[in-house]
Formats: sequence, structure tokens, C-alpha cells
Amino acid sequence: MERSIRFGLRRRDLEGVLPSGSITVDAAMGVGGLPRGRMIELFGPPSVGKTTIGLQAVAAVQSGGDTAAFIDIERAFDGAYAARMGVDLEALLLARAEDGQQAFKIVEKLAACKAVDLIVVDSVAAMLPPEEREAATGEASPFSQSEMLASGLRRLARALQGSPACILFLNQVRSYQGFGYQETSAGGWALKLHAAVRADMRPKPQSDNRVRLRVVKNQLARPVQTEFDFEGGVGVVPEAELIDRGMECGVITAGFVFDGQALGRNRQEAITRLSGHATLAAQVRSEVRLALGIQQRRPAGREERDAAVATLGVAGA
Repeated sequence: MERSIRFGLRRRDLEGVLPSGSITVDAAMGVGGLPRGRMIELFGPPSVGKTTIGLQAVAAVQSGGDTAAFIDIERAFDGAYAARMGVDLEALLLARAEDGQQAFKIVEKLAACKAVDLIVVDSVAAMLPPEEREAATGEASPFSQSEMLASGLRRLARALQGSPACILFLNQVRSYQGFGYQETSAGGWALKLHAAVRADMRPKPQSDNRVRLRVVKNQLARPVQTEFDFEGGVGVVPEAELIDRGMECGVITAGFVFDGQALGRNRQEAITRLSGHATLAAQVRSEVRLALGIQQRRPAGREERDAAVATLGVAGA
């Protein structure tokens, strides 16, 4: 019996990628978006904007006609803030887990059903092992979380085979005293091994709204480092990233000139010009996406997914 299949004919390769809601993040992934059938880890210090980036991706996926799920382990999901980000709360699959084991069961079920496109898990650091939740303070094993993640991610990797879903894990960093003062993401080595893409998100020093995104691992492309303007309730500022990425790829030339017309005398004037002219911003966005090799996406129908989504039984809690 023939068990092999040509690389380009696998379902995961045919499905392509999902939009992140940001040209900068799409380009940083190396494949033009969030890869389907893969795990991504976005980690960084608290309050840097990881959840906002996740909600921006959810809004972009929903606007394309696809289905997104949000696993709220921290019990910190703000519906008003998500709506402000453009998330369709009625179409969002929201699940709240009591512990890490329950969270893995939900994510595995969503991935295996092949009806959900993006699954955001917020966050890995809050995935408490069941035995630790029931044990007294200080009695739980310090390795129980890493052991639970190792077992759960192995099962999840199998559920992702042939699935169109992309799983975005949001995670925090922890500092420890080893050979010198070191910093690592929470949860041990399991997610570092299973994630196809790992990105470190941190505020740029001596900057109010500038964020640095450094891809430290990428199985699909070369790791890169990039910067963008970030604003709470918005995420990656779209007009600012158009100017930055346009200058990098040559769509916008010196003097902030696009297609023969000056956008402004400086960067801020160019951003303001794009903010007030939606048609011009759309033209710049199309040229920048083309220059960066990011394909234009056609909205997908959701009718065939509705029946499968309705049977999941994980929305709302």
C-alpha cells in the first residue's frame, strides 16, 4: 500500500497560512503569515502586548471568514477590549480551563476537529498541573508543569497532523540563577522543541511605543529581527508599519515618496497622511505585500464549518 505522498500535496501545505493582522508579523514568520498545522510560541515580559497581538490575529482571521478560538487560562479575557480590537465576540470560540490538563484536552479537540483555523492559548505560564491545584502550598513538585507540557504537547502534535489549525501559545519569561543571571520562557523545554516558530517580543529601550520582535527559532524560514510601533487597543500600528516596511523594501523611497507623490516631509507626517487617506493606504499596503512576497488572501466560506463548530461544545464559560 502506498504510504508516501509528494511534499507539495500534503493538506497542510495546500492550506497555506493565516493572517496575523500585521504585515510586519506576517513577514517575520518567513512564509507570509501564521503557518497552518504548526505551533507558534510568542513570549516576552509581562504587559508587553502579547495578548493584544493574539487578539489582532483573531480579528484578522475572522475578517477573512475563518474560525478562531481563544483559550483563556489566566481568566483575564476582556470582551470589551477584544471588541475594540475588532474581534467578533459572537463568532469567537471562548473556553476557560481550570488547569493545564483541561486546557490541553480543549486544544486537542479543537485541532482534531479540523473546523477551527486559529487557536490562541493565553498563557502557558498559567497552565497549572491538576495535582498542583489540589496540593498545599509548597508541596507540589517543581517539575510537574514541564512534565505535563511534555506529555500534552506530544499528543497535540499528533492531533495537528492534517489539521488546518495554527496554535499560538502566549508565554511569559522567567529569570533564574544558574551559570550567571539567565532568563527563559516558562514551562521548560517541551514547547521550545515542539514550536515551529518562537518569537521574543520586548519593548525597545528608551522608546515609549516601539516594540522589538526577534524570531529566535523558525523551521520554515530564516530567523529575523524587526521593530514596529505598538499601541494598546490597536496592536501593531498599521500606518506606521506601512512606512517602515515600505522604506525597507523600496516601495517608499527617500523623502517618503510613493509612486511619485510625497507622503510628507518626515515619518510622522507620512503616517498622518496614510491615516487620513484609506485609498492611498490600501495602495501602499498592496505594493508592500507584493514586495515582501505576502500573497493577497481571498475570504473563505464558513458555511461548511458551522456544523462542525456547533458540535464542539467549548464556547463560553
